[in-house]
Amino acid sequence: MFTLADLAFGAACNSRGVVTLAINASITFMKAVTTGTLTAMARELDSNSKLGTYTVDITDEQGNLVAVFQGLAYRKKQAHTATVDPS
Repeated sequence: MFTLADLAFGAACNSRGVVTLAINASITFMKAVTTGTLTAMARELDSNSKLGTYTVDITDEQGNLVAVFQGLAYRKKQAHTATVDPS
């Protein structure tokens, strides 16, 4: 679950086009899950030119909250340089 949440966090905080690095992350597990598909939904709670605060809700197939991830990200002044091949 942490890896899923961290992936959603990374995508959310890097979506502004600048290199962003995690400086703190934690997760609270609310419920055990042994089967099924999990979904992660990241939200930006606060942001300025240097820091962004995010939360990621992890839910099961029934929409039950199973974990909550919180992350703090540091924004560098460097733009992303990677390109994606559309093919």
